[in-house]
Amino acid sequence: MSLRKGAINIAVHIPPEGKNFDEMKSLCLTAEKLGFDMFTITDHFMNMANPTGKENHPLECWTTLAGLAAVTHKILLAPLVSCVHYRHPTVLAKMATTVDIISKGRLIFGIGAGWHREEFLGFLGRFPSVKERLDGLKDAVIICKSMFENEYTTYKGKIYSANKTLNSPRPVRGYIPIMIGGRGEKRTLKIAAKYADIIHIAGFPSISELEHKINVIKKHCRNVKRSFNEIILATGMSIIIDASEEKIEQYARRIAERRNMALEEARKIVSKYAGIENIVRTIREYHERGIDLFTIPRLTIEEMKVFAKEILPKIK
Repeated sequence: MSLRKGAINIAVHIPPEGKNFDEMKSLCLTAEKLGFDMFTITDHFMNMANPTGKENHPLECWTTLAGLAAVTHKILLAPLVSCVHYRHPTVLAKMATTVDIISKGRLIFGIGAGWHREEFLGFLGRFPSVKERLDGLKDAVIICKSMFENEYTTYKGKIYSANKTLNSPRPVRGYIPIMIGGRGEKRTLKIAAKYADIIHIAGFPSISELEHKINVIKKHCRNVKRSFNEIILATGMSIIIDASEEKIEQYARRIAERRNMALEEARKIVSKYAGIENIVRTIREYHERGIDLFTIPRLTIEEMKVFAKEILPKIK
């Protein structure tokens, strides 16, 4: 199974915070049974919303993906996205290759520069500068891409290096597709334009924001002499299937606070993602502008069933 460029691909995105493995397995198996294309999880060591609290901290990403790979058969699996600095890239590439082998070739390698200050400090002892994090991202993508495609890798980078590093056994397909997540226009999207198979534009962009980001990616592709048409574009889309006034209002207030905008403006945004027909219309609108992969966060099993029955037939 692979993502289809030019078609609409839907991933269920489930952060593991507060969930045990049986819950993650049940959610993933349900997504597979219902015909979703991909299942993604976050790569965090702490509860993102309350990192200093004692409750709802997550399972580790890659060991969870290995477990899911062993119990599923056709759904694609991916971290959305793995932080490059949490594991040395040579080790990360070996781990990813192992998960790919367990899944019989169903891994998408999602990677990003990282952002969670408390997590860096708690687990690594320091929070690197933006420049260092992005230098490391570039090094890691080059190293991992080479290790996926070649038996031996040698590379000298600004942050990370590899010296005749052997990656054996090999990935099932002879490579692993790379998905870079982020939204930074100067460096992240430039790195992605050169090396990524999939670019996941972070932050639930509006149509105008999305069109701007796509134009930035196209410009970077021209500058690095890469065909824009080779790349699959993706973004997240937080939806409200049960479009009650109460849920819409709660979500609008969160959006208004997070983005520092007027509540009425937030209500207009939320309404585009609330209710079956609005969700279908918005997915099509984004797809017409070039998005082929949609990652839908935090669906319950019942919401997955409604999505599969009421939305998938209208967009596939």
